[in-house]
Amino acid sequence: MNGVDIMSKLQEMSQGWYRPSPGAIYPLLEQLEKEGVIAKNKEGKFELTSAYAKQAGIHDTVGRTVSTIESNVSYLEDLQRTDAAKLSKYKDKVEKLLNRLEALSISMQASS
Repeated sequence: MNGVDIMSKLQEMSQGWYRPSPGAIYPLLEQLEKEGVIAKNKEGKFELTSAYAKQAGIHDTVGRTVSTIESNVSYLEDLQRTDAAKLSKYKDKVEKLLNRLEALSISMQASS
């Protein structure tokens, strides 16, 4: 994503409650670039560097998937605290996901 994409995504994720200013986003992007965490690609969009992704354990598909699940659970936890009504209509789906993840965890324990 580029800076504008990031600002829009943050606004979308906060359901319109927060939109960072360019003065908040671009200095942060510059700092992350200096630290080698991100780099601009040919299209001018930022992406994680392969070195950082490997160091952070998200260089593989499984690592990225687990990180995405973690982020999504954090979002749902925040939503539960701030607007539980929006989340409540998905109660059955959340419970099904919980059951599937518990079964996966038990299977992983049994195979190790």
